[in-house]
Amino acid sequence: MATVSESHAAVSESYTWTLTAFQQQGTLWLQWHSTAPFRAQQGQIHVYAGTQFPSNPQDQTKAWKWDDASNDPWNTDLPWGSKWFCAWIAQEPPNGPYKYVVQVVTPVAQ
Repeated sequence: MATVSESHAAVSESYTWTLTAFQQQGTLWLQWHSTAPFRAQQGQIHVYAGTQFPSNPQDQTKAWKWDDASNDPWNTDLPWGSKWFCAWIAQEPPNGPYKYVVQVVTPVAQ
């Protein structure tokens, strides 16, 4: 909804980006969704090995997929429960470095 006065007009919108990690048949699967009517610039889904998210979102990638690929759940073919660091990343405009949009960490295997 727009707010208008004699000196200015303002509008505010908010959108969500959701990344879900789940186990199916012993492997890590990812699914993503956004309420935005547009795509993140050069959006990608990444799975990282290690003990934390890398400072450069394109480093230490174990598996990745473009976010415009079919959003049927993605079977990463990686074993579930290995404390994977998963992220949805996108370029900062215009054509800048990649930044994290959403991050999720899977639980440690019991």
